[in-house]
Amino acid sequence: MLSFVLKDFIEYDPKLRVRKPILKVPSLVSEIVCYEPGQATATHHHPVQDEIWVVLEGYGEIWVGEERLAIEPTSMIFIPAGIRHGLAASPDSRLVLLFIKSPGITEAASVAPGSSVAAGAGATVPTTGSKLQLEVTDVQAEARDVIQVELRAPGGAELPAFEPGAHVAIDLPNGLIRHYSLSNDWRERDRYVLGIARSSQGRGGSLFIHQALRRGTTLPVSVPRNGFPLDPSATQYLFLAGGIGITPILAMIRWCRANGRPWRLVYAVRSAQRAAFLETLATIGGGSIHLHADDQRSGVFDPVPWLSGDPQGEHVYCCGPAPMMAAVKAAASHRDARTMHFEYFSAPSDGPAALPENRKPFMVELRRSGRSFSVPADKSLLEILEKNGIPVVSSCREGTCRTCETAVYEGAVEHRDYCLTPQEQETGNTMMVCVSRARSERLILDI
Repeated sequence: MLSFVLKDFIEYDPKLRVRKPILKVPSLVSEIVCYEPGQATATHHHPVQDEIWVVLEGYGEIWVGEERLAIEPTSMIFIPAGIRHGLAASPDSRLVLLFIKSPGITEAASVAPGSSVAAGAGATVPTTGSKLQLEVTDVQAEARDVIQVELRAPGGAELPAFEPGAHVAIDLPNGLIRHYSLSNDWRERDRYVLGIARSSQGRGGSLFIHQALRRGTTLPVSVPRNGFPLDPSATQYLFLAGGIGITPILAMIRWCRANGRPWRLVYAVRSAQRAAFLETLATIGGGSIHLHADDQRSGVFDPVPWLSGDPQGEHVYCCGPAPMMAAVKAAASHRDARTMHFEYFSAPSDGPAALPENRKPFMVELRRSGRSFSVPADKSLLEILEKNGIPVVSSCREGTCRTCETAVYEGAVEHRDYCLTPQEQETGNTMMVCVSRARSERLILDI
């Protein structure tokens, strides 16, 4: 049993707004946070972690999306991952909240093994643990080495909602876990649609899907998570998609069309034969589309002409291969970083995860098991954990998918991933053990 007295948690330095942790286990953080009268947070989001807030003391206001709500003692708020939100304490009241953060906790029914996620009309989505059991109902060729995969719940049950930019993790029969963006309309609740490109340089995920996935196959699928959310406050949007990076952009364009927002798309591919979803884009309409195929133009896509200006209220969303992402960042260096949004599906070859000369050895202590290991400069933390029989679920092994996210109990993290936001990296509550390391001599992880 865990018990505490509230006063034990609300003595703090208001300049630091110290967080008082209650529980901190892998993929779950529970803490009490205090805000001074009038103190407010910036509008932000958590790409993977859902949040549950309980007001313990004081009054204030929260905003979730475009909705604003007054809060008071005993108020409880559920915020799914990817939803932009913020809060403010009232001018004459200190605000004390209990935060519980973990992937999937707002889908409460999916937490219990063998239970079901509510699905409407009396139907339920079968689950195993926290995974949905979905059926492959359609597989179609979209372009050279690109297929579209449709997933539905058996019996036509309603699926958990998602927002543009969201993705799901799929447990493949060959033992791999792979993450794929959702490309269909966010208002559709009966299916998830994925675009999957065959990669000859991968570790077998896309190859298995292209060669062996058939209609009728049942797959364990996570509830949707969003590390690439669309900011609805923008007045116009510029979308830059490279190759299969078009999939999350498709869902965003559908949202723009439905909400009357102006948008432009630059779609870069190596060859015209690899340009997927062109018919779908033409059907959506409402914006301008520029296709750049390297084999039909003089060289690779140059983002400079598209980013040289800085239209007021424009937000840029870019998803593509690492060289394209680097070129876009360089071309947009004069723009407000808050209006630039990126999602990697592969790590840059020269990024922070690939700089062995900067690596230093460190010690890692596993708080719950009491075991300690030395992590040499030439090995990743994940490799050391696996070598010593410590079970850690992983997928990309290059800091892009967030599967191996692990709670940090103590120590300073040297973040080398491409999925945590700058705010999350600064907080240091979690790390990607596949690529990130320690800035301090020792890390204590809640494993």
